[in-house]
Amino acid sequence: MLSPQRNGFSLPELMVTLAILIIFATVAVPAMAQFIDRQRASAYIRQFSQHLAYARVAASSSNLPVQFCPMQNGQCSLAWQDAPLQLLLLYPNSNDSQLIRQLPALPSGHNLVYNRKAITFRRDGSLNGFENGTFYYCPKPQHQWHYRLTVNQAGRGRLTEVHSACPY
Repeated sequence: MLSPQRNGFSLPELMVTLAILIIFATVAVPAMAQFIDRQRASAYIRQFSQHLAYARVAASSSNLPVQFCPMQNGQCSLAWQDAPLQLLLLYPNSNDSQLIRQLPALPSGHNLVYNRKAITFRRDGSLNGFENGTFYYCPKPQHQWHYRLTVNQAGRGRLTEVHSACPY
């Protein structure tokens, strides 16, 4: 007599497979979280750098100053990580401005540090006096890397990834 044909897996086979999947998941999830944080940081700082470059070009092409700053209650603030960053075309004779672009606030847990409230590009694309400096993009504190974006007096930025803990 023929034995009945089995379709499927036995309980021990399923238990072993499930145990192996759980081990893989516990190893992969922390590495995946750091990978996602790094990708978010990389995308944001590159977009930030592109906005700075665009501000420089907009200033020289419009022959008007362009300001880049975090806006809170209609004023530039030092809260680079909390507020949306706005690119404003400034009209010097009327003290008026026009929003050109806006960059959303940082992902939660990340930090952006700069020692001034705003960065303003003159009509020739260079920065206002003594506004050159370094932006520090810091991910969550447990990571051992950060980004540094240095903007020189001519208005050009240089982006570097630093493989050490963030100083801020």
